[in-house]
Amino acid sequence: MSFFCGIGKSIKFYTKGFFALTLLLLSATYGVLCSLVMSLVGQRQYAQYSVARVYYALLSFFMGLKIEVDRPELLTKLPALLISNHQSEMDIYILGRVFPPKCVITAKNSLKYVPFLGWFMYLSGTFFLVRHNKKKDVSTLNRALAQLKQRKGGLYMFPEGTRSYATRPTLLPFKKGAFHLAIQGQIPIIPIVVSNTSNIYSMKLKNFNRGTVKIKILDPIPTVGLTKDDVPKLCLDTEKKMREAITDLGMSVLSGGESKKVNDHENIDETTTLLDH
Repeated sequence: MSFFCGIGKSIKFYTKGFFALTLLLLSATYGVLCSLVMSLVGQRQYAQYSVARVYYALLSFFMGLKIEVDRPELLTKLPALLISNHQSEMDIYILGRVFPPKCVITAKNSLKYVPFLGWFMYLSGTFFLVRHNKKKDVSTLNRALAQLKQRKGGLYMFPEGTRSYATRPTLLPFKKGAFHLAIQGQIPIIPIVVSNTSNIYSMKLKNFNRGTVKIKILDPIPTVGLTKDDVPKLCLDTEKKMREAITDLGMSVLSGGESKKVNDHENIDETTTLLDH
């Protein structure tokens, strides 16, 4: 019986995954056109915000998903560096809800070459980072910092550096790049913490369920007067605050008939999960 249940779960996962990918490609196609038009009228800084909202609306409507944000008004306190926990491919949907106007994102350079999605990201002003090329990344981030200060916008980063794919509310250790950047620009950091989404979406667990993701915006952290010597403490203190808030948020909330707890055999040990990545 469990074998057939597993087959059914996999079919559901891949079917819904294909549909979600289709919606993403449709949004990216709109994004290419949107970026071109907004660039022509000198408003390219609104392209990523516009496309994020379109994708959020589509996925929410067709996939039965919802996001609840606590204190969203803090997202308007720009210029700022916005940081969030990085869990899975579900983060794209989350960006669709919390991404403020005049904000851009950093992404790994390989995404630039993905049809439609990469084209949109390039045309809308994404700052692409090349792993293992620190000199080039520093130059890219300096350009991003100058742009966000000029436009009084935001830069969205994931300080963990990679997706955790965690099945429990947790964080990977933070990298210091975002904190160096914030101190260099003397701009505040706005931490965004997201409930664990593995019970809604997880490639490893083959979950793709309806439900509500909980998000909390923490108080902006000032950096005025700080120097590069303060980076380690700022990084550790911010990580601690976010870790505590993520623990408090717990798991996302499943909807209706999908609200039953994940079976014990699906509860992959968190340590094993993190070591795999």
